[in-house]
Formats: sequence, structure tokens, C-alpha cells
Amino acid sequence: MIEDLEIIEEINDKNLFLRKISKSDAEFFLSSLNEKDITNYLSLGPLRTIEHSKRLIRNYLKYWENYLQFNYIIELQEQNRLKIGSVSLWNVNWQHHRAQMGIWLIPSFWHKGLAEISLNLIKNIAFIHLKLNRLEAYIALENKRSISLFEKCGFKEEGILRQYLNFQGNYHNAKILACLKNEIN
Repeated sequence: MIEDLEIIEEINDKNLFLRKISKSDAEFFLSSLNEKDITNYLSLGPLRTIEHSKRLIRNYLKYWENYLQFNYIIELQEQNRLKIGSVSLWNVNWQHHRAQMGIWLIPSFWHKGLAEISLNLIKNIAFIHLKLNRLEAYIALENKRSISLFEKCGFKEEGILRQYLNFQGNYHNAKILACLKNEIN
């Protein structure tokens, strides 16, 4: 099953790149995942120390090696590559050919279409290269911008999960959105 997959470490759409996370991304994660606008609706963060960031990335790389999770850094090609966020597939279930996914971007790159391009690239990785059939996102109802982004990228609402997410001690209802392989353009 896993033998016939094509594990993609880098993919691009013109000047936007997704590349496999690496140990050298620890500083970027530390600085980015301390911004409240980013971590407000993430189960991850804020990161407090560089060691915490390094440990997180080491875990991500172990999950990658075991085909359980694929974390990518989103970069823009300008003079050099500029790191602007991350997009991930996790809870990969090979028996049922599904995974969960999520994304975050540095706020100064919001509203430029970059998240949409990134989600469409990771959908290509999931459906074409990893041969998954279903992608899911669980998004806090209050996170309307993220819900809109996923819907724009072809995800459909399947229901509401009550008190499904816990951010900083507060429970939030989550909208479950999913996209199927046969629904991609």
C-alpha cells in the first residue's frame, strides 16, 4: 500500500513553494507561533522557547518518517525564499485513505490568495501522490475566515461538533469540512 505512494518533499505553483519542514525552521516557528492572530485557533502554540520549537519539529519529522503526518513550510520566491506559514496533513489513516489538514500564515500575507494556492497544492499532494480519498478540517465556528478559505477550496460542511476544540481552556464548537478526491477540479 505505502510502497506505491509518491512522498513529495517540495511542490510549487509559480513563486509559491511548499517544502518539507526541516530542523532549520525552528526559529521561524518560534517567532511565528507567538503571534496571537496566528495561534488564536490553533491547537499548537504559542511556543515559549527555541527548545520547544526544536522538539516540535523533531516530532514532525518522526511522524513524516512513519507516514503519519506531513508538515510543509510555505515559502515565497522573491530574492530569496521567504517563509510565510505552514500547511500540514496529519492523522493520516491509510486503511480509510483519509487525513486531516490545516494551515496558518503570517498575518501580513493574509488576503493575498496565498493560503488558497497552498491548500490546493496540498490537496494535490494528498489526492494524487498519497492517493488519499478524503481530507477533513475541524475549524472553530468563530474562525469565519478559515471556514471561508476551506469552502473556497472545495471543502463542504458536514456538520457541527459541539465543544470539540479546546483553546487555552475554552471549549469551542467546530465545523467539520471535508473534500473528496472525486470533487477536485
